[in-house]
Amino acid sequence: MKYINNSNDLSVYLDLKIAKDIPIKNISIDTRTIKKESLFIAIKGARFDGNNFVDEALSKGASIVLVDNKRFLKTRKKNIIYVKNTITALKKISENIIKKYKGNVIAITGSNGKTSTTNILANSLSNTSKTKGNFNNEIGMPLSLINASSKSKNIVLEIGASKIGDINYLSKILKPIVGVITNIGNSHLETLKNINGVLTVKSEIVHNIKKNGYLIVPNENKNHLSHWRLIRKDINIYTFGMTKSSDFFASDIRYKKDGMHFKVLSKLIDKDIQIKTFLEGEHNIKNILSSFAVHYCLDKNLDTFASRLNSKRIKNVRQIKSKWLKGSLLINDTYNANPDSSKKSIDLLSKYKKNTVLVIGDMLELGKFKKKLHKEVGEYAKAKGINVVLGYGELAKEITKAFGRKGIFFNNEDSLKSYLKKNITSKDVILIKGSRGMKMERFINV
Repeated sequence: MKYINNSNDLSVYLDLKIAKDIPIKNISIDTRTIKKESLFIAIKGARFDGNNFVDEALSKGASIVLVDNKRFLKTRKKNIIYVKNTITALKKISENIIKKYKGNVIAITGSNGKTSTTNILANSLSNTSKTKGNFNNEIGMPLSLINASSKSKNIVLEIGASKIGDINYLSKILKPIVGVITNIGNSHLETLKNINGVLTVKSEIVHNIKKNGYLIVPNENKNHLSHWRLIRKDINIYTFGMTKSSDFFASDIRYKKDGMHFKVLSKLIDKDIQIKTFLEGEHNIKNILSSFAVHYCLDKNLDTFASRLNSKRIKNVRQIKSKWLKGSLLINDTYNANPDSSKKSIDLLSKYKKNTVLVIGDMLELGKFKKKLHKEVGEYAKAKGINVVLGYGELAKEITKAFGRKGIFFNNEDSLKSYLKKNITSKDVILIKGSRGMKMERFINV
């Protein structure tokens, strides 16, 4: 059962008088997804104003519409509910849900790995609701929470940021018992300026963890760790990483054709935990370690974690493998990209013994460091022994230039598609990656 099933529930969570007993089966902010008996929430965005689509929503079967345009202030229609600001209304609904919720709230932030870690936890903790799709901002996170099952013992939500204050806003609503920072990397530098800006915004979660709660953080940077320890003295902090100085670390790592095997070791537990997973790459070892730390905090049955991790339900949500052109192997990593996630993808690609081909588009929102960071990715691909790099987009030119002789730049979509069709063979492993705005998935169906 969801939190909002009718107008009575909506009335309670908004603290407004609303006509009684109107059914609500779905919640939507997009009239293209409206179903019969939906609650349509009109959001005013940069390009569209949901208030202009109220009639369309009602005609498609919406049972109630939440609006914030003053032209609806004196409407007599009982199923059109006016509020001063619909985003603020979403916040209020979320805060009231959290006040009544008796289970564990786990909030995940970081530059990379949020979705993978959320997915691992949602499938390894029992009776758990999680983020809907990639809904992790001031609109999406509340919608994920509202769509969670009211019977869930755990709710795992990822929270994202593009500017200072974003994580504080979201984590203040959630007041998590566990906060996870997956990593601190070069992302959203257009607004966050530099790595210290990234550290500042991701660290906002620390302030909003419940007293005596838990913070799970990477053990990769001593300065970052000192920073987090100084913020709060009334929460428990655990670290994860690839070295023995971490509270939870990996040992005996073996890369298999169908995933990885390794052991989780810790001075906090009295035995090694054997992990077998279909996930791939060192970055996913770290995602598993952070998830294991959450289990340690909330669910001491650690063997259950290991057995559930060995399920095909927990699989790569980003780097999806499939047979491709002429029997080649494709790794589809087109969802998004920043310098750190691109290097992690290169690490994964470099594990393959076949001819490796990286198809990469621009990494966006990197501010004044954009050329330097693209150049570094090209140099990294060369150092890792990638055989061919194909670049698409103005900034990707810096990647191919830094990679050298077998780095080929394309400024035309058709030219790159034509090259792939002509040159890819059964001996190739191809990884395609780029920022969301580059729509690199266009090169899959060549």
